[in-house]
Amino acid sequence: ANGFNLIGRTVMTVDDQIVYTSEIDPMTGEVVPKPMVVTGQLSDELGVNLTDRNIRVNYEMVNGQTGPVACQSGMTDMDGFFSIGCPLSDVMAGKAKVTVTYSAYDNNDAYRYENKTVQTEFDVFSNSTLQITEVGPFKSSVDQWVAQNGSRYPVLYLKESFHVDAFLAQSNGQSVGGKCLNLYLDPDENIRPLATIRTSDIDGTVEWFSGDPTQNPTLRGVETTGGKLEGFRTLRVAFEPDRNVPGGCDKDNSNALNGSAMDIEILVRSRIDLQVKQTWSNSGANGVDEGDRVYGEIALLRDRLDLAVENEEVIFSYQYFDDATGEWVVSDLNNKSRTNEQGIASFEWAFDGKSCDGQPCSGLWRITAFYPGSTLFSASQDNITHEVSYKKADALSSDGGLLSPGNLLGLAIVVMALLIAGAIYYQRVQERRQVQALRGILTDAMMQLEASNEYIAAIFDCYKSLVKHFKKYGFMKKVYETAREFEAAVRSAFNMVPTDQLDNFLSIFEEARYSEHTIDATHRDRAIQTLNAITNSLTMSLGEEATVKRVDIASLYENQTKAGQFVDADGTVRQAGIVEGEGSDFKI
Repeated sequence: ANGFNLIGRTVMTVDDQIVYTSEIDPMTGEVVPKPMVVTGQLSDELGVNLTDRNIRVNYEMVNGQTGPVACQSGMTDMDGFFSIGCPLSDVMAGKAKVTVTYSAYDNNDAYRYENKTVQTEFDVFSNSTLQITEVGPFKSSVDQWVAQNGSRYPVLYLKESFHVDAFLAQSNGQSVGGKCLNLYLDPDENIRPLATIRTSDIDGTVEWFSGDPTQNPTLRGVETTGGKLEGFRTLRVAFEPDRNVPGGCDKDNSNALNGSAMDIEILVRSRIDLQVKQTWSNSGANGVDEGDRVYGEIALLRDRLDLAVENEEVIFSYQYFDDATGEWVVSDLNNKSRTNEQGIASFEWAFDGKSCDGQPCSGLWRITAFYPGSTLFSASQDNITHEVSYKKADALSSDGGLLSPGNLLGLAIVVMALLIAGAIYYQRVQERRQVQALRGILTDAMMQLEASNEYIAAIFDCYKSLVKHFKKYGFMKKVYETAREFEAAVRSAFNMVPTDQLDNFLSIFEEARYSEHTIDATHRDRAIQTLNAITNSLTMSLGEEATVKRVDIASLYENQTKAGQFVDADGTVRQAGIVEGEGSDFKI
């Protein structure tokens, strides 16, 4: 007889899980496993728990390179619950597609229950580790400064390019590629990153160079921060997936990899440049006698900023030539000097002549200035060396001849007087030329007003010509100035013109620019009259139309008045000391 099987439906629930990848113990370097534990419950359609049933689990990483991975099977307990551990090794953070299967055939339930498969996805998180592997100047150089306690600091140079190498990985050691990193210099003061870096898709490494325009369009290197030049600074490389950084990386959409950062303390130094301020070269015909003063100065400057380096020690090393060996010998003499606020260091030496460290010699010396460097400044690369040779004082100079000190001093005084007179004359010529140019501008404006009815256009042409003139002669710094600055320039350039004429002159421009009433012939005539008055004032200041008053002096000798004569109230000419009616021979 034919029979039948009554097969029940199965119900399987799978709990959501938060999964983390394995980690590497930083102390031992060993892998610390963090398995994915899949939990759930198996029952039939009536809610009866299915105990001692075999459950199979496998998973596959979404967008991963490997295929499905099978986990070790597990059994349900008395209440139908199951818990199956799946070791996660060498997986990338992301999503895991998990498949949980109950097979009736595997459990001899083929005639009792249906098969059941549940698929779900778990987020697989991981902590990240970021390491700065190398920092150095230029594209591939490496420089370090070692402190007295043995600490080592990478060295970068102010206003110069530098490179950074880094590596981004998960906590299980797997490299992470295609992630955006932010690079900061002094992050506590500069919240905007200096640049962004993207890790390599192959191995998660970063090789960034500030001088590469594709990686750093601004080409900025080590810049000043808040007026700070040299010193210790913080360099930070950060993976910040959970936020949008202004001027840096955007938020990471995957959000499966936690952020991390690494700070490294670096020393920013400046390269220096030695320059001669006062030469100490005295050789050949310019040699010096024993005991004479030898003096020299050098300036210690920052190479990229041309700023003085203050309070640093500069060494002046003395050497003399040994005729016996034909070599230069370092003398016991030495001179150390500290730079002042202008970066200048100097030395003074009473020349030893032919006595070299107490031994007779030819008297040929050389003095080398060099800077040994310090914590904040690198040592000088190009030292300065000048020679000093011995020569008797009698042979150095002569009181006679054309080039005697007295003649040279007199010649210098004459030359200086000529230069001063020439400068004064040149200044007066320039002032005269600029006044003539002003007169020409105003004359052209008057002719334009008389020849046409375009009053406003003529006034604006005059304004443009004046602005160009003021810029040329330094009365205005730039072309586009305010009305008050234009007025100041007018009063400065026309300082020889009366104030009332200048007031009328400025009112012409204000009327042409701002007034809303109709401009008629009366305005033009008044403008011509004002321009003509100022032109006459300029002409008088140049002295080209000085008036000469002719006085006819012939009448002075027609009616001569003798000494002692005067005219009384009646108009009669009388002689002082003579009384009318009295005879006297007294005369004056």
